[in-house]
Amino acid sequence: MIYKVVVSTVIAIAAVALLFTIMQTYFSGTMTSVSCKLHKNVIRHIPLSGFANQPLPDKCVSDPHEERQRISDMTNRVLAHFIVRCWEKAEEGMYGKKLECFELYAVNVGGIINESTVTAVIESEDKCSFIPNYWLDIENVSYPGSCGSDITENKIMWKMEDPIVDGTTLILKYNPLAHWVEVI
Repeated sequence: MIYKVVVSTVIAIAAVALLFTIMQTYFSGTMTSVSCKLHKNVIRHIPLSGFANQPLPDKCVSDPHEERQRISDMTNRVLAHFIVRCWEKAEEGMYGKKLECFELYAVNVGGIINESTVTAVIESEDKCSFIPNYWLDIENVSYPGSCGSDITENKIMWKMEDPIVDGTTLILKYNPLAHWVEVI
């Protein structure tokens, strides 16, 4: 009787593991987060030698966190770089949680920095296919260049109405509901 219970339990565990492996193969993006949560919350706590206190698998990285940066010379190119990095942290709009990417303190500002000039840098560096910005939010007009084809391709929401001057603090965050990077 006990033998049947043990064999049935082992078979059930093997079947679940096999099903999990098959699902991981076909739904790798979704299953990666599931397997990471399973590893963090269950597998690491199984008191079996070899399994306890194992490091997280390579695909399981901790959630991104806000980085504070002191920028001695803020330019359009520097700000564009950080916007692109925020979009990368947000997994190109697929990250499912609110994410505050960067808090940037601009010590010195070189030239005029606004949504139009930053978008021009993104366009000149051929990043518009990666992070399009069709609509200029403060000016309330479409970008005169070619950085997106319509209003749905607006992945940068500019919320700074005041000019960026020496001593300005900028916050770059990802909005998961709108799927864009906000410049505040």
